[in-house]
Amino acid sequence: MIYNCSFCNYFTERKYNLLRHNDNKHKEEIVKLEKIKKIENEQKVEVFEQKVEVFEQKVEVFEQKVEVSDQKVLQCYKCNKKYKTKKHLSNHESNCKGIDELTCPKCMKTFPSKSAKCHHVKRNTCKARSIFHSRIPNIPNIPNIQNINNTTNNIGSITNNLFINNFGSERIDHISHDDIVKMLTSGMNTIPLYIEKKHFDKDFPENNNITYTNENKCKVLENNLWKEKDINSLSSKLIHDNSEVLLLYCEDNELKLSNVIQDEEKYNFIKNKLFIVYNKSDNQKYNEVLTRIKDLVKNSKL
Repeated sequence: MIYNCSFCNYFTERKYNLLRHNDNKHKEEIVKLEKIKKIENEQKVEVFEQKVEVFEQKVEVFEQKVEVSDQKVLQCYKCNKKYKTKKHLSNHESNCKGIDELTCPKCMKTFPSKSAKCHHVKRNTCKARSIFHSRIPNIPNIPNIQNINNTTNNIGSITNNLFINNFGSERIDHISHDDIVKMLTSGMNTIPLYIEKKHFDKDFPENNNITYTNENKCKVLENNLWKEKDINSLSSKLIHDNSEVLLLYCEDNELKLSNVIQDEEKYNFIKNKLFIVYNKSDNQKYNEVLTRIKDLVKNSKL
């Protein structure tokens, strides 16, 4: 292989000889050439950086437009909370109760900071109140909030728009342990009383997601839509689902319930009563409970 010098007519078969030749004869030319290449590279880098900067500016403008678009569209219609993607917004809205992050979900008291609210929630000593008593959620996210402030001097006194919970997503924090003890010791009224407290309590209208229409038909709120249901099938479902809930409650709170009831035979009778209804092992007792639940639904007509 022949190695040619870039500066003169010298050539050789060995690369080492060419390097020695360049070092002895063309050292200055090589230094000048390296400086020229360095300047050219720096100019190319500068041009590239300018192009990158222009591209980043375009990206920034695009992100600003997307952000403005998101602020208009990707906002929960219940609590006004904003999200960056439709997926996150959709997941949030399916479970949103219409309360902001500074409000206790049980007593609806609003706190000045998340840490204050967290400390309050951990204490768990507050009394449940309807969402009707909560403030407008996430106030800073509401456009033209100045118009609202002009109508009242106390923003905390503005009541929330009432959003009804979907069937199966009712809040039950207003049903205390003492309430359940009274229900469990009320004979065959246990399940109807629990359903009444859960779905038809006038103090918690956000749970009123069942309404009777006519001719043994009723409407149930599912996925934020009122869907027509047959009262017989709905009542059967209410018995099944809520007797299961009460049985699980008895299992999880056996020691606590036993300390209150203080009669093992009576406690076993209570659980057996729930099993009978849950398994439909006694048609007469089951139909008795079913009739009471139907009456509850019929009385829910708006």
